[in-house]
Amino acid sequence: MRVFMLRSFTDRFLGGVCGGLAVTLRLNSWLLRALFVVLTLASAGAFAVLYVVLWWITPQERLLTERRGGLPVLLVLLLVVLTAALWAVRDQGMLIAPNGTSLYFPILALVLSVVFFLRQVRA
Repeated sequence: MRVFMLRSFTDRFLGGVCGGLAVTLRLNSWLLRALFVVLTLASAGAFAVLYVVLWWITPQERLLTERRGGLPVLLVLLLVVLTAALWAVRDQGMLIAPNGTSLYFPILALVLSVVFFLRQVRA
């Protein structure tokens, strides 16, 4: 297993996230794509947000020059676990504001904003 994840340039359907994750974890990329679709539908979009976050923060592999760094696999797995935890907390009804509105999508928007900010700082 590789230590760093890169988005795939050759095995990509949208952004190369599932292709890169498949190479890193030694799994079939279409199996991961199907899993992302099922989990996105089941989690009211949380895993779609995770896909976008991974798309934003994971560098793309290059065909001609080998890149040394990438996104650590542990960070990717941590993001998957945190997304699943947020989904579970939402299903337990724990993300409700005092006025009765759901905090689920504002929290997802906040996470996306932080990731986008950190990506801009890194670049």
